[in-house]
Parts: sequence; C-alpha cells; structure tokens
Amino acid sequence: MGPDAHASTASNGSTPVGVGGWLLVYLLGSIPFLLLHSAGLSGWFLDYALWLLIAIFLLLASPLALILVKSSRAPRWNIVALWVIALPITLRAAAVPFYQETGGRAQRSPEEWAAAIAILAVIVLGSLAWATIWTAYFRRSLRVRNTFNRS
Repeated sequence: MGPDAHASTASNGSTPVGVGGWLLVYLLGSIPFLLLHSAGLSGWFLDYALWLLIAIFLLLASPLALILVKSSRAPRWNIVALWVIALPITLRAAAVPFYQETGGRAQRSPEEWAAAIAILAVIVLGSLAWATIWTAYFRRSLRVRNTFNRS
C-alpha cells in the first residue's frame, strides 16, 4: 500500500513520518529545557532538593515518552504540557524578586530591580515562545500528522 494521495511528500519523494526532522529537534531540545524548569520549580517548593528535581523532571518529560512510543495522544499531551509548564514557571519567575534577600537593606535599588526584571523577562518570554512555536508545529506539521494519526 503506497502513501496517501493527499499527503505531501518530502524532497526525496517519501512521506515524512517517524521521530525525525523537527520532531527530533523538539524531543532533544526539550530535555535541557525541562531540566531548567524542573530546577526552578523544585527550588520554589523545597530549596532545590535533588529528589524533587528528578520527580518533577520525570513528570514533565512523560509527554516526550508518548512521542517515542508513537502514541496518538502524543501531540495533544505535549501541547498541554508546554502550556502547563509555561504557567508555573511564569509565576515562579514573578515571585523571585520578592523572596530574595536584599543584603541587609530594607529594599532593592532601582538597578537591582531592573536587572532582576530583565532576567525574569527573558525566562518568561523564552518559555512562552517555546510553547507557542512548538504548539504551532504540533498542529501544522505533516510529520506529526503522519506519525501520530491513527486512521
């Protein structure tokens, strides 16, 4: 049985399917991304306990396992996970300036506030951009459709 007549083909004439291309980039790129987010969240709850970091990472990485086993639920669960991760990391980043010590001073200087806000803005915008880009990919990719669509 040949490829679907309505499916576009890759430049070599084959239909893109399986864990390759941008899907592989997402899978591999998600590992350091999730480790950073796991560290941030574990620090929010228990001052960076290693066991908690590992537990949070395994929980956040579970949608990636769905990709590896080519579950039809993989695209949906990865999109959900992208946005579920973006929300608490945004809250975590917003809380940081209010919980850090000020070196014995009663309040932060404007320069300290500016630096903290700039760093946190990069974290939040990076997380939101990551979620937005990969959500669009999961919704529009021919490879994703061919790999996870169980007809």
